[in-house]
Amino acid sequence: MNSNETLDRFIRERRSIRRYKPDIPSKTMIEAIIQCAMMAPSPSNSQPVRFFRIVSASVKSCLNQAMDKGYNNFLNAVKHHAKYKKLRNRLNYYKRFSEFMFNAPVLFAVGTLTDITGCADMLVKENVLAGDINAYTDLDITTGLALKGFLLKAQSMGLGTCVLTAPMMFLQDTESVMGLEHNIRITCFLTLGYADEIPPPTGRKKITEIFQEI
Repeated sequence: MNSNETLDRFIRERRSIRRYKPDIPSKTMIEAIIQCAMMAPSPSNSQPVRFFRIVSASVKSCLNQAMDKGYNNFLNAVKHHAKYKKLRNRLNYYKRFSEFMFNAPVLFAVGTLTDITGCADMLVKENVLAGDINAYTDLDITTGLALKGFLLKAQSMGLGTCVLTAPMMFLQDTESVMGLEHNIRITCFLTLGYADEIPPPTGRKKITEIFQEI
């Protein structure tokens, strides 16, 4: 099998894993994966993406409690809504599919530096541009590219992963809960470990639905 076929297979077979074996990947494996993530392109090669491995039981507990608080706040907010049952069920769904991350062998919070400056930022400061509408867009694109490198490298090493954005819906001021510096913005969580499940393939749209020439 040539390298192109191998890459295609890794992309095709990758699944979001929510059940893991207790074995913890070695530090060498984790660092190799991070090294691949670091190769993602970024505006002016600013390399703003940061991976925080959460090993502290105290930090995990604080995050869990903050998620519970956010979840309960949402339940109270929809209590008298006409579509209460539907909204409650959706909240329960997202909460249930967030909690597994606390039991994953390896848990990361992924985010970016927020004090990265570029051309648009300079124009805003000089009152040439009203606002940098791409400020978060550029950072989020870079984060996505870094995550893709992370996921595929992990897949090539026989490891499973799952990117979670649902917890961000329940959390308020995630950075403070984690004790991070003010210039960090967390955008998602990420689990890593040896898969203890084989999720079935998920449906994909036809290429004619997502690609066109104009």
